[in-house]
Amino acid sequence: MVDALGIEPGPELQQVQQAILQGDRIGPTGPATSRDAVLAPQVRIPPQRPTHAVAGPAPRRHLVVPAQLPIDVRGFAGRESEMAQLTDILESSQAEKQPALCVLWSAAGSGKTSLAVHWAHRVAQQFPEGQLYANLRGFEPSGVVVRPEEVIRMFLDTFQVPPQSIPVSLEAQAALYRSYVAGRRMLVVLDNARDVDQVRPLLPGTADCLVLVTSRRALPSLVASEGAHPIAVGPLPYDEARRVLSNRLGAARVAADSAAVDRLVARCAGLPLALALVAARVATHPDLDLRTLADELDVAVGSTEAPAEAGRGVHVVFVWTYRTLSPAAARLFRLLGLSPGPDIDELAVAHLAALDLPTTRALLNELQDAQMVSEHKLARLSLHELLRGYAMDLVRAVETAEERSAAVRRLLTHYVTSSRRAAVLLERHLSQDPVEGPDAGSSRLTTARESVEWFTAEHAMLLDIVRRAADEGHDASLCSLARSLMEYFNRQGHWRDQINTQRLALDAARRLGDRRAMGQAHRGIGVAHAWLGQYDDAYTHSRSALDLACEVGSTSDQAQAHLALARVFERQGRHREALDHDQAALMLAEIANDRLAHAVSLNNVGWSLAMLEQYEAAKDYCGRALMVLREVGDPSGQAATWDSLGYINHQLHYSAEALECYREAIRLNREAGNRYAEADSQHHLGNTLMTLGDFAGAKGCWQQAVVILDELNHPDAETVRERLTGLEQAQSGIGWGR
Repeated sequence: MVDALGIEPGPELQQVQQAILQGDRIGPTGPATSRDAVLAPQVRIPPQRPTHAVAGPAPRRHLVVPAQLPIDVRGFAGRESEMAQLTDILESSQAEKQPALCVLWSAAGSGKTSLAVHWAHRVAQQFPEGQLYANLRGFEPSGVVVRPEEVIRMFLDTFQVPPQSIPVSLEAQAALYRSYVAGRRMLVVLDNARDVDQVRPLLPGTADCLVLVTSRRALPSLVASEGAHPIAVGPLPYDEARRVLSNRLGAARVAADSAAVDRLVARCAGLPLALALVAARVATHPDLDLRTLADELDVAVGSTEAPAEAGRGVHVVFVWTYRTLSPAAARLFRLLGLSPGPDIDELAVAHLAALDLPTTRALLNELQDAQMVSEHKLARLSLHELLRGYAMDLVRAVETAEERSAAVRRLLTHYVTSSRRAAVLLERHLSQDPVEGPDAGSSRLTTARESVEWFTAEHAMLLDIVRRAADEGHDASLCSLARSLMEYFNRQGHWRDQINTQRLALDAARRLGDRRAMGQAHRGIGVAHAWLGQYDDAYTHSRSALDLACEVGSTSDQAQAHLALARVFERQGRHREALDHDQAALMLAEIANDRLAHAVSLNNVGWSLAMLEQYEAAKDYCGRALMVLREVGDPSGQAATWDSLGYINHQLHYSAEALECYREAIRLNREAGNRYAEADSQHHLGNTLMTLGDFAGAKGCWQQAVVILDELNHPDAETVRERLTGLEQAQSGIGWGR
């Protein structure tokens, strides 16, 4: 059992062995006391994350197949030459079994992204194991550029890699990402790259993938070092530009007034973005003839001559389209220039503009009809980078400084309020802090799972909002946002985002002179460093958090700081020192009459005692903790408690109680929809059944665990699968189960 399964036989199984050797027929038995008699801790800190050694493809079972390409471009036409080049490169790389890397480059507005997305959809079936897409935002007017580690983390999240399995350094993350795509036929689209440093860490390492990069630059070093194929994307030739309008408006309407169409095409200077705006204007005004619309465009530019430069051509169309908007829609478009994120949902737009939702939706529909905004993802809106820049220019020119400041404050208030209400579902302690501000709609969230989904959808926007708050001196909002994001980042393993955000919050708290907020920021930084295995930094910041909590006299913050210090020591295996801090936290929670912190501290004291093999004392502390957790109604905490109870009971050789505890954990996790925790408890239950000699029961539990873990694409599936294989080999070798 030790060699094949990694399990030490328990006393019951040793008794079974002796009975078999003696010819007796007896099964494992044990005392059957109440499952409430022996209890275990709620909080268990997982072992220190192992160092990753990536060698070869990741496990291929039940791989999530991503399909991240944006919606294909309606009315796409032309670009036959460029698409033929892309197809030739793809076919040659497949024939030669060589990596394929293409760079589509051109000036802004030339349709690089549309070309890349349209061709990617055309060949998507040749990449049955998925298509990845990321907008690197290399030329955003806001100046916010997506870092490679952010993209890699997004891709790893797509593959459902658990946070605790993601390494710390960019190099190790890139290696893990390459291991997941190795040997798989995948298409990777990296849109709007600023430079080679953004792209290089995102390149797969095998010949089975095609990477398509778009940029305003040719990226010659990528051509020289990685053998990329550069393809210049110029303005559309006249015939192709005319075909774009024909596809969008219908051949009959275009043919009815060829001269007017020529004038419209000339004004667009062959730029697909300008053509799309013109087509939208024509399509939404079927009562106007094309000559009238062409006259309007001539008036907008102030000349009957075609613009000489493509950039001027697209700007003219922007102005023309903007002037056709209703005053309310034009104001909304301007205010969207104040939004810092890559995309935004309609609820945030409503708060930005101080409008109700029905009005906001109607105005957004008008902007979408005019092609001034687009639905980037489901229910999330975005602006082309050129249109975003135009909106930023307009909002500065038209809106007063007071109006701009008020709009930004409304957006910040929305995210501060929404983040806090979402965070309360993840961290019950936050419910004790008052939340002010309008009902931002997050009240629609009712579960921790929905909260995580909301944070995930808003992740990029929230990071940009935090940066905006730091840049513009909204220090109180910044501190509140950072505090709300802490538990989400901890749960999802976004340690770098946690550290960066909390450092900004620490600076803001210092400017405010808010010693309590400083301590909370220090604690957030310390926790992240502890998870990253950087224990010196973790101790320094956690200790600073404790000192500041003592200074301001907040017993609840002191308790939280002691718990953070305890985790630093526990992850180092220094359980005696961890116990000292857990006991200090328990005392402070009692003084503060904080029942939730009291329960957590009881559990942590119990777990530290269990790690010191003081199981009987651990039972007393953990039993009291479970009583409080039941009173406050925390099913997830109770499930974790029952699972830990199984561990302590197993150590005490109370096997029957261990089985009951694991089964109760499975039931509660299943009701809560906590799939990984359910699989974890199935795994542990199987281990206990194995030591009791119930091989069929152990096999069934492990099989259920493998099914769930495979669905989650969790690496623990391989550990459980190895135990199943070892059990099957052992049964085959000595005839068990026959």
